[in-house]
Amino acid sequence: MKKILTFAAAAVLLAACSEKPGYTITGKVNGNAELNGQYVYLYTYGKTDAAPLDSALVENGVFTLKGTQEVPALRTICFAADVVEPERALSGDTSPYTAVFVLENGNLNVALGDEITDVTGTPENDKLQKFREEIRAMRAEQSNLEEDLKAEDEAVRRAAETKYDEIDHQIVDKAAAYIEANVDNLTAAKLFYDFRYDLGEDQQNAIVAKAGDAFKQVPGVPEMIQHLEVLKKVAVGQKFTDFEMADANGKMHKLSEFVGNGKNIVLIDFWASWCPPCRRDMPNLVDTYKQYKNKGFEIVGISLDSKKEAWEKGIKDLNITWPQLSDLTGWNNGGAKLYGVNSIPHTVLVDKDGTIIAKGLHGKEVAAKLGEMLK
Repeated sequence: MKKILTFAAAAVLLAACSEKPGYTITGKVNGNAELNGQYVYLYTYGKTDAAPLDSALVENGVFTLKGTQEVPALRTICFAADVVEPERALSGDTSPYTAVFVLENGNLNVALGDEITDVTGTPENDKLQKFREEIRAMRAEQSNLEEDLKAEDEAVRRAAETKYDEIDHQIVDKAAAYIEANVDNLTAAKLFYDFRYDLGEDQQNAIVAKAGDAFKQVPGVPEMIQHLEVLKKVAVGQKFTDFEMADANGKMHKLSEFVGNGKNIVLIDFWASWCPPCRRDMPNLVDTYKQYKNKGFEIVGISLDSKKEAWEKGIKDLNITWPQLSDLTGWNNGGAKLYGVNSIPHTVLVDKDGTIIAKGLHGKEVAAKLGEMLK
């Protein structure tokens, strides 16, 4: 009998040892009873248009997903688009009732909500959760400034704008610190993509140089790396890249007609009539142009408009008097592609000999730089 029990115990132990480790996702759906009876779907991150990897029915506000994950990977949990319409999320966060997380073996807890989604249970997800909580608190501070941002008192409004921008910079700094400290982590790669418009070119190059292969393969990151390669060709210290484009009258011009001819320092201004930040910044450029146009300074505008009428109206309404070029293809603008432009306004300052001397100058920064150079 003792021998039989020993064999039985050994069999149980062997069965236990042969079981593969797996994951269990325990999910809660908060704040919307109408989502009971609906399915949540598990997708490969970045591929929600592909077939889901798994699904689960929401019953009494809860759902469960189980499986085995051989290698940690970014995943998305969400409802079908006709059940919860996807929305654009703030950098570092997620859309309503959507979770983006690292799926790995272990016990994960997912709380889906209209405003806040939380994922905890493994070290990397816990780390990302802490980061999200910190930036949510900072964005709540920004929300508290909304009334002051609309104030009639100019001093109050300007103080609120300054504070708002200061918090924006703090959020980006926190994201950069997270990414730089976790260049082997998938969550850091997602944040790298989320904050791609906020991180400087030098910062991005430094991060890519340290990042591992898994980081570089996260959806969106390969395109960022390609973009950085384009930017290297038009970096500060490089010669400008020439191209040809039509003016508002349809006459073709090469950029080199205006740039690098030994006569002027030239600001290449990528903008569009439909771009609010471009329109806000244009009065500064108009003032700077009046001040320096007869002192060795020129501007060439490259419009990312797609409609000629809107482009021409923008030129007139904004009092633009410097040369303007466009191929009227919007974001497919040929010049913008050559200069790696993925947000506007975008400026490139070129010295008289055609060497790029500064990029991304806005507001009064252009006048300040010219003040140093054209004394």
